[in-house]
Amino acid sequence: MRNETRIVLRWLTAALCSIAAAAANAANPTAARPPNVVIIVADDLGYGDIGVYGASRIKTPRIDALARSGLLATQAYASANVCSPSRAGLMTGRYAIRSGLAWKVIEAKDERGLPATEESVADIAHRAQLRTMYIGKWHLGNLRDFSPLKHGFDAFFGVPHSNDMPDFALYDNDRKIESPVDQHTLTRRYTEKAVEFIRSAGSQPFLLFLSHTSPHIPLHASHDFQGHSSAGVYGDVVEELDWSTGELLAALRKSGVLKNTIVILTSDNGPFFEGSTAGLKGGKGTSWEGGYRVPFIASWPRVIKPGRTMHSMTMNIDVLPTIAEALGVQPSAKVIDGRSLMPVFRGADVSAHDYLYYFNNERIVALRTNRWKFVTHAYYTGSLGAFEHFDQLPGFSSSYDLLFDTSGRDGESYSYADRHPDIVATMQRELARVRLQFDPLRTHELEKTFPE
Repeated sequence: MRNETRIVLRWLTAALCSIAAAAANAANPTAARPPNVVIIVADDLGYGDIGVYGASRIKTPRIDALARSGLLATQAYASANVCSPSRAGLMTGRYAIRSGLAWKVIEAKDERGLPATEESVADIAHRAQLRTMYIGKWHLGNLRDFSPLKHGFDAFFGVPHSNDMPDFALYDNDRKIESPVDQHTLTRRYTEKAVEFIRSAGSQPFLLFLSHTSPHIPLHASHDFQGHSSAGVYGDVVEELDWSTGELLAALRKSGVLKNTIVILTSDNGPFFEGSTAGLKGGKGTSWEGGYRVPFIASWPRVIKPGRTMHSMTMNIDVLPTIAEALGVQPSAKVIDGRSLMPVFRGADVSAHDYLYYFNNERIVALRTNRWKFVTHAYYTGSLGAFEHFDQLPGFSSSYDLLFDTSGRDGESYSYADRHPDIVATMQRELARVRLQFDPLRTHELEKTFPE
């Protein structure tokens, strides 16, 4: 009888454990099966170029639907105001100065690139047994030494850098397959490769990084989208990106994995010569909001409730720690500047950051809190300080700090530095503190680069 009792007790215990595990898996779907991850990055797409962010001349119904199915962030930022350092931040969860890539964009003949010591979001995915693929523009070093294939991606189909640079060629893994590139068909070919990858994944979880070449200039739309938009060629290109996004979502749905797929859509920085900032000041290459604030849409039907709007601030350095937590992987880097958005995905709307730092090259030139933005330098033409040439003018000092209230309607039209000296003092102390932290990482002697 005692043996029978023990057997019954074991059975009851196992049954209760199974029920508890099932309940835990229902509450935390990542415990049952890791999610798929799709990261879509546009190049120089403006904050105001998508319908849900106010675009009227450009139609983006598929991206708008993606936003309605999940989360729309209104205070999302790139970690730099130009391509390479911003992409380094997104790829590693760390400000680009930590990987030595804060200094301008990487040129075609540049010897710099993402170091092998940096753990990428693909490395994180590999540790969770996900298949990985990178499609599109890389711009984190030449393909000989710094290929996506050396940073955790199993496959690569794309181009090494921006489409206005020399040696612009299309690669399939390590093999150059086209030069010069027919740029009119790039978005379509990227999309076809992405859909093929999703379909071939089967039951194995995957991470897909789709990095579009457009709408970086020069602009190229395919035949089907030429004249499609009322916003010129730029609008045509963006509407083709919207089509591309719809194709990926359809492929996820057809494969039966959409509900457990994290889809993140964003831009590497603000718009350049064309594109809309939705009324924000400045654009690519400046320290104004138009240079850093970007669209950021996240969908994960199994976790994120539809129709969410996130008003707290976030930055693209938050992508890696978010994916890491979703996959149950601990990043190996000693310092991760980003913060996981999983609490936000589950319903919170509180920023994990007390401050966000805006970099021009290797210098922090602006700070952002949930309410205030403190600006010490406005342009990308150097990083020695703000308005350095004005110090010879009567009434000006070499430090001309600006303080903007982001909760108001004026944007960055009027500074309130004289009205809030206590806030200015707090920001100056934080700027001094964080510059001491990052200055040893600077890879250039700015005094030699910008002699007095």
